[in-house]
Amino acid sequence: MELRQLRYLDAVARHRSFTRAALDLHIAQSALSQQVSRLERELGVELLRRTTRRVEVTEAGELVLARARRALAEVDGARADLDAFRGLVRGTLRLGGVPPVGRVHPAALIADFTRAHPGVAVTVREDVAFTLLGQLREGGLDLVMALVDPEGLDGLEGVRLRDEELVVIAPLDHPLARAKRVRAERLAGEALVTSGAGSALRDALLGLVPGGRIVAEVNELETVRELTARGLGVTVMPRSVVASHGDRLAIRPLSPRRALPFSLVWRAGEHPTPAAQAFREHVLSTMRA
Repeated sequence: MELRQLRYLDAVARHRSFTRAALDLHIAQSALSQQVSRLERELGVELLRRTTRRVEVTEAGELVLARARRALAEVDGARADLDAFRGLVRGTLRLGGVPPVGRVHPAALIADFTRAHPGVAVTVREDVAFTLLGQLREGGLDLVMALVDPEGLDGLEGVRLRDEELVVIAPLDHPLARAKRVRAERLAGEALVTSGAGSALRDALLGLVPGGRIVAEVNELETVRELTARGLGVTVMPRSVVASHGDRLAIRPLSPRRALPFSLVWRAGEHPTPAAQAFREHVLSTMRA
């Protein structure tokens, strides 16, 4: 049993796909499949159940994964401690990210950080908040920046960076475009476009319009904006995400005002790696400046 094989198993389990895991690990899919199969033969059990659509972790696989993730965390922690002892900040920072929110673009944050810490390789995964937080709890990510309240997250803690005002966006020729402000009840009966299940924006929209008529769910906010601009429906988004799209979309504030917290989150009670700690400090100093 090799650490490399355990990392491969963890990646396939997180992505539920050999293809996506291979892309994440930057290796050939055939090599990944071969190493996982070799691990299964060595242990004498099936760890992953392959189907035509996805990969499922078996009961035996869950047992192995739990110990594998603890072992990998210990090894990574030991390496990080040695780097810290030598006064170095290097390694890998696994960041769960969201599209641009606020006045500071995540890409700018990462670029500035890597210039200051060239020994750190940053990987970013984008998904809905629910999925990212799950990966953070499982040890697959070091930090998550998302539209979530850091209070009361099971096994996690964090810091609230700012509140993001929610606005209604609609096609320019939509009746809502003529309003100065939009009350939530005016969205009832409208065709709604939103991000996928598990996203804070979807939850916020359905909180405003319980039982609302959703006509499209997509994970990319850019696609949500495009579908809205093309007349498929209306939605709500942080103002900062759509502020530069006023030529194609009607952007109207909600009445009363609504906002979502934008936060940086990490695992509770765990000593961060030097890279994660350095990025944490970088984000706080930049976004609170």
